Amino acid sequence: MPHILIVEDEPATSWALAEGLTDDGFTIDTFRSAEDAWVWLKTGHSDLVISDLRLPGMSGLDLARKLRRGRHAQPVIILTADGTADAMRDLAGAGVADCFPKPFPMDVLRRSVRRALAMAAAPRATRDRKAA
Repeated sequence: MPHILIVEDEPATSWALAEGLTDDGFTIDTFRSAEDAWVWLKTGHSDLVISDLRLPGMSGLDLARKLRRGRHAQPVIILTADGTADAMRDLAGAGVADCFPKPFPMDVLRRSVRRALAMAAAPRATRDRKAA
């Protein structure tokens, strides 16, 4: 099953996301800070990152940018209470797969997770066919 990192400093939100996605069969690891998630990602692998935009220290946007600069291939979904046009433009420029304003329906997030994982898997399948 795909492995998802959840980066959320609000414990209740982190728990709800983890429970909802675990129920769908995903393997979940949660982090309270983007710095902790980044350290884990240096040696671990995830298929998707779901992050709050505003976190103490490094933001979810900063984490998404670091992942792109570090050539990490996993998609990033951002959750935010700040849905300003500037924030949305910054997220699109960082290659974020999707963004949801808080609060959001869990079924909408689930669809986005499945779509982002499918899109990320498509280039891998093409590379695998070419290598064979």
